Amino acid sequence: MNILILGSGGREYSIGLAITKEETSHELYFMPGNGATNKLGTNINIKDYSELAVWAKDNSIDLTIVGPEAPLVDGVVDIFKKEGLTIFGPSAAAAQLEGSKVYMKNILKKYNIPTAAFIETTSEKEAHDFIDTMNEPIVVKADGLCAGKGVIIAQSKDEAKQAATDMLSGASFGDAGTSIVVEEFLDGYELSIFAICDGENYKVLPAAQLHLARAPAGSG
Repeated sequence: MNILILGSGGREYSIGLAITKEETSHELYFMPGNGATNKLGTNINIKDYSELAVWAKDNSIDLTIVGPEAPLVDGVVDIFKKEGLTIFGPSAAAAQLEGSKVYMKNILKKYNIPTAAFIETTSEKEAHDFIDTMNEPIVVKADGLCAGKGVIIAQSKDEAKQAATDMLSGASFGDAGTSIVVEEFLDGYELSIFAICDGENYKVLPAAQLHLARAPAGSG
């Protein structure tokens, strides 16, 4: 089977490694890949997704797996499916659950799914007024994708207001922060529950928890 994996990080390498351990006869391609993925297969560099879909058809790609969020939000799955290609990942519309924090919070609100109290706004004044009603710490989130860096846990109201101002002005995260979510801080353990869905059926996968490494004090 010819398999194309989109992405350039450790996640994509891990996916490729797992595939090769399961079946060594698969031919792997990575876009753009990295130095490690080049040892598992062939790295290619075609950034336009329509051109990439044509390449996939010309090279008899049987399956494409998307690693990062950005290509999903940009609609790579829709483009590949339009060309009759098999690709693993959600449509651009479904990817908004990850790509837009405002969209996600409004979905939770619409369907009465428990979530932290929040507002979504493009107004600096509205954000500041809401912050004045809250207890610290206060969470301020840029709406769009920010490579995992779009969330500020402010320890004071002044810090939260500054974070909101910096995001809305575009100073912090560019266009990704011109709409924000301000919400209450929830203390406790965090974990993720993943599920695979084909639109009608679903399969729940094991829970996962992210552990962030901390540098020793004084390490700079």
